[in-house]
Amino acid sequence: MTTSDISNLVQHFGVGARASIAVTHNGVGYFAVTPQAPYDGTLPAGDQARQLFAKAEGRLAEIGSGKDKLLFVAIIVADMNDKDAVNAVWDEWVADVTPPARACFEARLASPDLKVEMIMLCAAGQGGA
Repeated sequence: MTTSDISNLVQHFGVGARASIAVTHNGVGYFAVTPQAPYDGTLPAGDQARQLFAKAEGRLAEIGSGKDKLLFVAIIVADMNDKDAVNAVWDEWVADVTPPARACFEARLASPDLKVEMIMLCAAGQGGA
């Protein structure tokens, strides 16, 4: 396979100067989601998680996928004390599908107003929806 053959298997969505919003390769989609910008640090982590899932559904549709095709989700919380609130929103969001593999961990996020961020991998249609 030549380099041009491989690059034809990679599709970038929402390309910006620093990053693409999503990338698909060989039927797998990769993307991260954050709350709506500008980030509202007064919102509880559960409300920020709801924003993430709304954005994720749009992004999944854009790359030819859906939450039922999620393979893995990494949930990053700024404070592990918010884990239960985020898990409650997660449980509602995946209640109608077979949930993917996932991990939840605490890390300092890029802004003090961010309380939760997620990294998602999914099965995706090559070329998007």
